[in-house]
Amino acid sequence: MARQQTRAPRRHPPPPSILESDQRLSRSRLWQWQRDFFTEQGIAAWRQGIVPHYITSNPFIAQAYARVVLGFLRDSLADTRRPLDLRRPVYVIELGGGSGRFAYHFLQKFLPLWQQSRLHAIPITYVLTDFAARTVAYWQAHPALQPFVAAGVLDFACYDLERDQHLTLLHSGVVLAPGTVANPLVVLANYFFDSLPQDAFCVGDGRLCESLVTLTSPTPEPEPPGLGILERVRVIYRPQPAPAPYYDDPDLDAILQAYPAQVAATTWLFPSVALRGLRTLAALAGGRMLLLSGDKGHIREADVPDQAEPPLVVHGSISLPVNYHALAEYVRRAGGLVLHPPHVAAQLTVGAFLWGAPPDGFRETTLAYTAAIVQGGPDDFFMLKKAIEPYYDALTLEQLLAHLRLSGWDGNIFRGCFPALLVQVRAGAIAEPTRQALYHAVQQIWALHYPIGEEPDLAMYLGLLMYELGYTPEARALFNTIEDSEDSEEPAAPPLGPRPVAASVP
Repeated sequence: MARQQTRAPRRHPPPPSILESDQRLSRSRLWQWQRDFFTEQGIAAWRQGIVPHYITSNPFIAQAYARVVLGFLRDSLADTRRPLDLRRPVYVIELGGGSGRFAYHFLQKFLPLWQQSRLHAIPITYVLTDFAARTVAYWQAHPALQPFVAAGVLDFACYDLERDQHLTLLHSGVVLAPGTVANPLVVLANYFFDSLPQDAFCVGDGRLCESLVTLTSPTPEPEPPGLGILERVRVIYRPQPAPAPYYDDPDLDAILQAYPAQVAATTWLFPSVALRGLRTLAALAGGRMLLLSGDKGHIREADVPDQAEPPLVVHGSISLPVNYHALAEYVRRAGGLVLHPPHVAAQLTVGAFLWGAPPDGFRETTLAYTAAIVQGGPDDFFMLKKAIEPYYDALTLEQLLAHLRLSGWDGNIFRGCFPALLVQVRAGAIAEPTRQALYHAVQQIWALHYPIGEEPDLAMYLGLLMYELGYTPEARALFNTIEDSEDSEEPAAPPLGPRPVAASVP
């Protein structure tokens, strides 16, 4: 007689924990958890590669932005109706400066152009900002930024675009508030607006609907949840008819109400917090401002993506695509000008938004934007970089050097090229002009290096190349920086190559 087998009871997974129900996206707990992440992680968010940042923090994009800012300064200098006050600086404010690497590259690229042009009489102060005091303190202590501070061209501020109405500069003590800023303002915002609260909308039965969010986790969560919550949380959207007016803000509501007729078959994001922040900055600037911003997103109405849900990207923190089209509409309603490429960007949309046109318009800004952004800009550079990377072994030394020059002496690209460079240097005799060109390349790359403690250390690669080229003292100086940095957060620069540009600023 066969034994009757008993079947183990089927275990069902526990129901998900509901952390929030039917909330406006911009009011969701997601954004507080976002703040907690950056507050706790500090520089580790970038050092460990948790938060993507290369595409907006390399020498090429810094050079492109420097040229557009110079164009804006030319237009501002030519404004006879509201002339610049040359006793007061033009402030260049970077929102959410991250590791500080973009600021370092920008100053290295911008200052020589500024000094050599007729614009050198315009005082410039670059202001690195973030809401997280820990991140700002890191910049203040970074050795690579000290020459710029000493030269009077760099300052810092703890600034929260969502909440603050003014900035207090931590080095000079100057307060930037409406009525106190004498000259036009330049605002740089890369990978910034994608991390601010947004709202989501769709169309249902011919009318505007808001997409409310419910947050769940597969496991029970403590209260408050830990830092890893953004990696675990699931976002569920539910549409319901939106109240009107939605924001009780004539500008925002007018822009929002135009969308159902334009994009009836998709869900779209609305950057309400960014729009209010721009209003604050424009008031600070007295209505004269350049915003230059690069992010994932779209500017043209025709490029609003067809999507059932907004694509939330999680990388320790969270990000959403930026509806630059809404920002553009806001600027146009204020009488401003919007510059954008005529094509769809593959990875990075870079737009210029301008308030307060001089009598002759923004001719120089438009010219610089066309040359630096539209005709082979940061997005094109990044796409070509990714295409070339698999073929470094097939390039000659001269071709690899050309790639490094075109990149603006990018240390990240040098790391990728290094194995191919080393093979060819070890393979045989190198012509003296090529040997000198490689030496010059190492100088330039090291002068632009902004260390944040990433591994492996760039100095190791540069030192090995110098050693193979026969520059033993220079190689030893580079290797010594690795030893010196073992017990400190940042290595000191060796006596190799040109000093930072800021050191020569009068």
